[in-house]
Formats: sequence, C-alpha cells, structure tokens
Amino acid sequence: MIIDNIENLNRYNISHTENILKFIKEHDCTQLPDGEIEIEGRDLFVRIMSYTPKPATENRFEKHHVYADLQFIVKGVEIMQTSHGTDLVALTEYDTVGDYQFYRPTGVLNDLIVFKNEFVVFYPNEAHRPSCAYLPKSEPVKKLVFKIKINA
Repeated sequence: MIIDNIENLNRYNISHTENILKFIKEHDCTQLPDGEIEIEGRDLFVRIMSYTPKPATENRFEKHHVYADLQFIVKGVEIMQTSHGTDLVALTEYDTVGDYQFYRPTGVLNDLIVFKNEFVVFYPNEAHRPSCAYLPKSEPVKKLVFKIKINA
C-alpha cells in the first residue's frame, strides 16, 4: 500500500505511471462523468465515481487478485480502512469477472484519511474498505480509481 500526494506519483515504481499522470493532466477530472474509460485496454482503465461516503460499517472490505487500485481523490475527503488479511472472514466467493471478494473484519483496523489530490495504491490481496465517511460531516467525493493489471 502507498499513500501520498498525486504530485509525488513518480517517486514510486508503479506500472503505467506515465499514462496515469498523462490522463490526469489531459482531463478536467472534476468534470468527468461517472463511468469507465479504457486507457490501455484492460491493462489500465479508470472508473470515475461521485458519491457521498457512508459510515464504515455500511461498506465492505474487498480484495482483488488481478488488479491494483490507485484511488485518487479529486474532490472531498474520505477514510479508506485497511486490515491484515488474517483479520478477515470471507463473505463472498471470489468473483473472477469483477476481480473482487468481500470480507468482514475481525481484528484491528487502520484508518487512512485521504484528502483532495491524494492517492492510495492497494496492491492485489491488500484488504481495503474505501468510501467511508470522514466524520462529523461527510461531503460529496469525486474519485478516480485506476485499475492497474498486475497479475494475469
């Protein structure tokens, strides 16, 4: 897992960094409509989301096997929780088409407060629960989730 300001993305050895930064530079990310855009086919694509974060207990932990998530906050602030994989109980079977499996936490949770212009990278098999409200008030969030293919 990595958390930092998007200006520092080049510091890390993350696949497709050039194309991610190019996409961000060439688009007004605050105005992109919700949906999905392929950048390098299914090797790199982005999901654009607008929502109001919910209390953490209303969201589920997830893990991916094929893709890493680079979650970039364009507007607002949210909490993204992490947990050790040993502190999770599977709620669903792994979905090979959607590349996800949902979990319930049983142990210690870590809160990452992620602000505008910051990103978090969750690599395959790193459990995370995004889209959690930053209390006491939760403002609307605009987020780009770059899906980076890591495993075949």
